[in-house]
Amino acid sequence: MESIQKLMPFALMLLCISNIAVAKPNEVHDISGSWQGALSISGQSLPLIFHINHDLTATMDSPAQGANHIPIKSVTIEGQEVIITVEVAQATFVGKLDSKNNSIEGHWNQGPNKLPLSLKKAKKELRSEINRPQHPSPPFQYVVEEVKFQNHEQNIELAGTLTLPSSTGEFPAVVLITGSGPQDRDQTFMGHKTFLVIADHFTRHGIAVLRFDDRGVGLSSGDFTTATSADFAQDVSAAVDFLAVHNNISKDNIGLIGHSEGGLIAPITANENPNVSFITLLAGPGQTGNDISIWQIKTILHANGLSLEAATAGSEITRALNSAVINNANKDTLESELLSTYDMKWQALPDAIKVEIQAIGGGNLPKARIEVLSTNWTKYFLKHNPMTYLENLDIPVLAIHGDKDTQMDMNLNLSKIRHALQQQSHPLSKVEKISGVNHLFQRADSGLMSEYSQIEETMSPAVLQMLSSWVLKVSSENK
Repeated sequence: MESIQKLMPFALMLLCISNIAVAKPNEVHDISGSWQGALSISGQSLPLIFHINHDLTATMDSPAQGANHIPIKSVTIEGQEVIITVEVAQATFVGKLDSKNNSIEGHWNQGPNKLPLSLKKAKKELRSEINRPQHPSPPFQYVVEEVKFQNHEQNIELAGTLTLPSSTGEFPAVVLITGSGPQDRDQTFMGHKTFLVIADHFTRHGIAVLRFDDRGVGLSSGDFTTATSADFAQDVSAAVDFLAVHNNISKDNIGLIGHSEGGLIAPITANENPNVSFITLLAGPGQTGNDISIWQIKTILHANGLSLEAATAGSEITRALNSAVINNANKDTLESELLSTYDMKWQALPDAIKVEIQAIGGGNLPKARIEVLSTNWTKYFLKHNPMTYLENLDIPVLAIHGDKDTQMDMNLNLSKIRHALQQQSHPLSKVEKISGVNHLFQRADSGLMSEYSQIEETMSPAVLQMLSSWVLKVSSENK
């Protein structure tokens, strides 16, 4: 459920933008060229590429995050020591250059975290551009409208793109709902624009699609940082109301497609807005947010090399921190409660487990994680039970989940969703396991998040076809 931004908040800083750097020249060693390495953060590999010029001006790429040309404030060399300062990430790399100027062994220092980082010099300049063959390019064979609509209850203006099969007629329509973290209308993540690909496929198959920037993102107003999933459901409801009065939309055939946290938001909206005729949950939750986050940490840590004992220990720390958030009655005391909770759980761990966790940057509770745990969103997410909303639905629901999803437990979540939908037993509702795809519904090998950016495919064509066919079938039944 949680995006990489929430699982690895100190990595997110790499996405910031700042002014062009001023570097200190060096007359001894020539380290110009491309240097590549990878950080291990919470069990995930985060590749980095440094582009250093002869005058020691430099930029950095983080390909997995789709962030290129990040400015570097300074590159300095003192003897064999190389220091690279990335001010926008509040980070510094300090390493030792080998005698042949081909590698630099050192540490990436960011906040309280000190992570090993080995850089190797590439034989030629590296480029981080990634091929995304499914991303459509104009001219489009359908109508594209840039639109704005209002969440009147919270006085927020949302901006998005509506694609229509034609300028005449009425069409079934879907609103796309993004997953966790601030997302643009295309749900751009690790170089993929998943919602752009969905919108293109659906519209070419006769379905109108509205996708929009999250509040506080892109051209949408509002404050993302203070909002909960319930607030986002209000934004989605406003999108549905906008479609309900559009001349080219079939009023009885407006649905929602939510990915990850969007699959949590869709049932909330459907419970509150009678204009919603059907919903699709893409890797949506059936469990509480508390259960999901505990499972995530354990699975990700174990899948990336930690022993089962160490991964379990990490998840138990998460369980304790979550409990502190859920039970906290005074937000002013939450930080001290979180710090004392972490310290108590940490001190109780065997030394061997501590060594494993420290090897991936653990051993303390970073300020960035405290800030995430202290948000309104986190408390709502941890306490939210999707079953409450799913059991109340009497409209068609399609819930699908990939068997290589390492962010959400397919079996646990689908079993709960299936049980909830049995309460209403709509004949068009379906719960399906999709073989061979990850959390983004890409055909994948390991399913790990570190693999997302390396896969050229943005979304499995078979999954796209399955989704559009189901929406068209539901729409034909509603005529």
